[in-house]
Order: sequence, then structure tokens, then C-alpha cells
Amino acid sequence: MRCANHTDRDAIAICNHCARSICAECHVAIKNENYCKECVNLKMTHQTKEERSPILAAILSFVIAGTGQFYNGQIGKGVLFFFTSWLIIPWGIGIFDAYRTAKKINEGKISVKKRVGWIVAAVITAFVFWIFVFIVTLLAAITIPVLLERRIAASEMGAQAHLKLISAALENYSVSNNGNYPTDETMLLKSENPYLSKPYNRTTIAGYTFLEDLQQKSYKITATPQDCGVTGSKIFVIETGGILSRCDCAKSNQDLTGKDPAPMDAVYSSKTQ
Repeated sequence: MRCANHTDRDAIAICNHCARSICAECHVAIKNENYCKECVNLKMTHQTKEERSPILAAILSFVIAGTGQFYNGQIGKGVLFFFTSWLIIPWGIGIFDAYRTAKKINEGKISVKKRVGWIVAAVITAFVFWIFVFIVTLLAAITIPVLLERRIAASEMGAQAHLKLISAALENYSVSNNGNYPTDETMLLKSENPYLSKPYNRTTIAGYTFLEDLQQKSYKITATPQDCGVTGSKIFVIETGGILSRCDCAKSNQDLTGKDPAPMDAVYSSKTQ
């Protein structure tokens, strides 16, 4: 039996892969198995060949420009796409290029021996992700307090407006009733021409709870935030004559600890309007 490659020489074995007869020059023994040199080279090529997912490469480039190229092992090209992606067109080209390159790697048209691209893509993705998290956290830390302050300001303005409305109704009632105030809110609601369109006593409106203390010759209405520091930061009180005052709700809570209550600051009086 002659060697398939050297017909002038006798064969000493048969290749376990291609079943061709081989001479001593063509023979390669691997783990007590016989191979020809061509099959050994082919086997080593398959072992070093690495495949890439075209879809994954495209997705990586879509999320972060250049990472698809890093995944394919093309570091220089990835850096180029990463820094030019703000032009939009290179970003789109990079997505297509990552997909096409991955297919060529799988077809054997482009050789890739190491998965360095995987590591670079993972590092850059993680880096960009944490930058994104940092920016979102920073924006939240800035905007949330601002939004909360605006919400509190709107609630406080609404509470003062309601107190003035109630006070005006009480003063109008007094003018029509020989200087006497109603001793119950229902007297403002059930008259022939109601002074109020809805009840306020012990109701909560826009985060403020209203409490009325009505006497024949005086009145006192208090608006307290339902959640101090969240729905409002001030307690508002309007008294006989439309005198409006306020104090910090946090300071007023000192009453519960036995300390002196916070003084009210006068902010409005109907007599001065």
C-alpha cells in the first residue's frame, strides 16, 4: 500500500480522520492515533477558530457604539466608532459593521484567535452603565427636592387661600347678623344664600387638614399639614378679623415635648387690605 501523497513510498498507517494511507513523512501521532499532516492542520484550525453572534454584536453596537467591534476583537475600529457615534451616521454604520464582521468571522473570512474583545466590551459597557447610574442618581438628587419644595409651596398657597375664603364667609355672615358669627359651619352652608359652597371643618384638602373653632363673637380656623415636611412646612391660623398667622410645623411639634410652642407670625389681615 502506497502513501496517498507520495506514491513512491510505502504507507505505514491510515489517517483516522480522512482514511487515507500515509507514509512516515506524512504521519503524525496524537494520543496514539494516526493522522496525516493535512488533517492535523485542519483540526488545529477548528480548535482555534472562535465564533461570534452577529445579533449580539449588533445589539452591543446599538446600545453602546463600538462595543460590537470590541466583541469581534477589532479594538481600533471599536474606539473609532465609540468616539464618532455622536455624529449618528457612524453609529448606524457601526451596528451594520459589527453584524457583518461577526458573520465573516463565523465563515472563516476573518480570523480571531483570542477573546480580548469580550473583555474590552464588558469593561466599557460596565463603565458606561455606572456613568449612566451616576448621572441618573445625581439628577434625582437635584430634581426631587426641587419638586418637593414646589409641591409644598403649592399646598401652602392653597391652604392660605381656603382660610381666607372661610374667613370672608364668616365676616360676611357677621355683617348680615348684627356682628355675630356662626357657631357651626352648617349655618354657612344651609342659609338661603350659602356663604360657603362646601364644608371645610375636619376635612383634608391638598395635604392640609382644616379645623374650625367658631364662637358667637370670635373664630379661629387652623390649617395643619397632614405630613409635616412633605405636604407642607407651615401651620396656618386665621382668626377674627381675618388675621392670618403661621408657624413652622416642625417647631410646633415641640408642644408635645413640653416646650413652649412656636410663636405665630402674622402674614395677613383683612383689616389692612
